[in-house]
Formats: sequence, structure tokens, C-alpha cells
Amino acid sequence: MAQKLGKTARHYKSNPKSRAKHNADNGTGGKYKHSNDYKREHASARASLKIKKGSTTDASKQPDGSYKRESRKANRGRGGAQRR
Repeated sequence: MAQKLGKTARHYKSNPKSRAKHNADNGTGGKYKHSNDYKREHASARASLKIKKGSTTDASKQPDGSYKRESRKANRGRGGAQRR
């Protein structure tokens, strides 16, 4: 016997626009996929700042385009792109 659909499944079944956004956000890549150029630039910045894998330090991009070593908490707490 088939189970009844849950609340969320029923919502997405009856709201195609919402379902499309949900699938885009949760599919491969999703919201956080970055281009290879972006990843290469940031990996290079982290290497030049001697930030090791697993470190709690970020390579924080500055307004002049340079990078500086900064606490992850301070960098992400500031809001970055959301503030602009």
C-alpha cells in the first residue's frame, strides 16, 4: 500500500514554480557552485597567504581586489556580497 504524501511533498506537487526553485537549489551545483576561474583564484590566494586546508581562517577579498588573512567568523559575519 502506498503511503500518503507528506505536507512538503504535497506543497511541491501543487506548486510547480516553487518545485522548480527547490529542485534548482537542491540539485547538482545548487546555490553554491563556483566557476573554475573563481576556485582557481581563491585557491591561489589561500596558498599565497599560507592558509592550510581545514583552517578556520579565510582569505578575505578586499575592496582593492587584494586578499588578506582574516578570521572566518569576522569575514562571513560581515555579510560580504549580501551587504553590497
